[in-house]
Amino acid sequence: MIDNISAKDLIIKILRWRKNFMWITLVSALVTGVVVFLMPKQYKSTAILFPARQFSVSKLVIEANAGNQEDYMMFGDADDCEKLVQILTSDALKLKVADAFDLWKRWKIKDTVFSYHYLKLKWEDQVTIKRTEFNSIRVEVYDYTANDAAKIANGISDYADSVRFDMNRAVAGDVLKIVKTEYDNTMLRMKDLEDSLYTLRQLGVLHYKEQVKAYSKSYAKAIEKNDAGAMKRLEAKLDTLKKYGSAYMNIKDNLDKYGAKYPDIKMKYDEALVNYNSLIPLKFVVEKAKPDEFKARPKRLVIIAIAVIAANIMGLFYLLFRERFSKIREEL
Repeated sequence: MIDNISAKDLIIKILRWRKNFMWITLVSALVTGVVVFLMPKQYKSTAILFPARQFSVSKLVIEANAGNQEDYMMFGDADDCEKLVQILTSDALKLKVADAFDLWKRWKIKDTVFSYHYLKLKWEDQVTIKRTEFNSIRVEVYDYTANDAAKIANGISDYADSVRFDMNRAVAGDVLKIVKTEYDNTMLRMKDLEDSLYTLRQLGVLHYKEQVKAYSKSYAKAIEKNDAGAMKRLEAKLDTLKKYGSAYMNIKDNLDKYGAKYPDIKMKYDEALVNYNSLIPLKFVVEKAKPDEFKARPKRLVIIAIAVIAANIMGLFYLLFRERFSKIREEL
C-alpha cells in the first residue's frame, strides 16, 4: 500500500521525478502522435427532421367525413417523434442504407457470419440519431469523405419512409385481401341476383306488386264487362305472378340489401387499396445534410493531450509504488 502523503510531499516528489515525467511526456506524445496521424480523417454531416402526423392515407385524404380529418401538414407530437426515432434506429433501416451505399465495403466490415454484428458496432460509432429539445430529430453521420457523409445522412432520412411503407404493406396487404374478398363476393352475389331477376322478367314478372295491382284492377273490369278473352289472358298472367311472385320478391329484397351494402364495401375497398399503395411521408426535412469539408475527427491534439496526461498519471503511480516497494525491501 502507498502511505498517505500530503499535497506538498506529492509536489516535491513530482519535482524530483521531473526528468522521468519529461521522458514519459515525450514518448507518449510521440507514439500517440504517430498513431493519431495515421488515423483517417472523418467528416460530419447533419440532417434535421420534424416528425409528421402518422395516420393512414385514407383517413387523411379520401375519408368522406372531412370535418373529422387530421391535418397532414401539421408537425407530429412527442409520440410521433418517438416512433420516428424507432424507425430511424431500426435494423431494417440499417440494412437498407448499408446495401444502398455499400457500407460493407466502405466501412471495411468483415465478410463473415458476424457481418451484421460488425455493421451495428460500426453504425453506433459513425451514426448518431437523437431527439432534440424542440421535438425534432438530429441525424449525424461521420464518414471518410464529406460528400458521402451527406449522402448517407440524407439516405437515412429517405429510407425511413421506405421502412414504414414495408411495415404498412404487411398489414395493409392482409386487410386488402379481406376487403377485396368481401367486395368480390358482393359483386358476384349482386350479379347472380340480377341474372335471376332478368330471367323472371323474361317470364313476365316485371314488378310483382305493381303488376298484381294492375292485373287485379283489369281483371275486375273484365268481369264487369263479361269479357271472357280478357279474363283468360289476365288469369294466365296472374297465375305467372302467383307462381314466381315469391321468388321475385325474395330476390328483389336481397338485391336491395346488397345494393345498400355496396357503397360501404366499395368505400372500404378503395380505402384499403389506397393504404396498400400509398404512404404519407413520416417526416418534414428541415435541413438536408450538406457536405462539410472541415474535418470533424480525429481531434488529434485533444487525443495527444489526453494520452500524455494519462501516461503521466500512470507513471506517477508507478514511481510511487516503486519507491514504496524499495522501502519495504530495505526494511526487510
